[in-house]
Amino acid sequence: PVIILGDQLVDFQHHRTGLSRAQKRTQARAMLARVGIADPSLTMGRFVHEMSGGMRQRAAIAAALLMTPSVLIADEPTTALDVTMEAQIIHLLRELRQEYQGAIIVVTHHLGVIGELCDRVYVMYAGEVVEEGLVDDIYHAPRHPYTRALIECDPAHIEGQARVLPTIPGRLPDLAAPPDGCAFADRCTLVTPRCRTEPPPYVQVSQTQAARCHEVQR
Repeated sequence: PVIILGDQLVDFQHHRTGLSRAQKRTQARAMLARVGIADPSLTMGRFVHEMSGGMRQRAAIAAALLMTPSVLIADEPTTALDVTMEAQIIHLLRELRQEYQGAIIVVTHHLGVIGELCDRVYVMYAGEVVEEGLVDDIYHAPRHPYTRALIECDPAHIEGQARVLPTIPGRLPDLAAPPDGCAFADRCTLVTPRCRTEPPPYVQVSQTQAARCHEVQR
């Protein structure tokens, strides 16, 4: 908190041994501009606590990208951003994935971000993967009841006016004492007695898609 942002961004580039400190400052300034910070030179001289939440988010993304990672883990990368800036960051991440030939792991609850940025999706519930597949598989042919319920709850699927938003009834299980069977059983519309006593199998439903469910059909 006592080091200005510009010095932090320069220090993050310690692996770039062929660049001088001045060149690293230039790289940092250019990256801040790429993530949408309007006056990167001024921002370089600020302390982080002087910046808004959205600017901090963008600065954090810039810091990560300056590391030129082969794998970038982005946990809710657009949460604090408005719609316009969200679209800009998604475009930037896609562009940089091609530029650096690296992989991006996006952790998010935002279905729109997944559709725009991801190739493959892993749906998690209660700490475990319950379905995996290509984006088209998950969005257009979901096989696990939880995945289907998630997509049905997306406000984008609501036509016209609605007084009540769709929800998934029930609550998450206690993960300190997980159930013997399927963790989603108490909230599932397809539940059978064995779902409560036997852990569900991971069923390969196609070459690109699999789901952890007793009731899924191959």
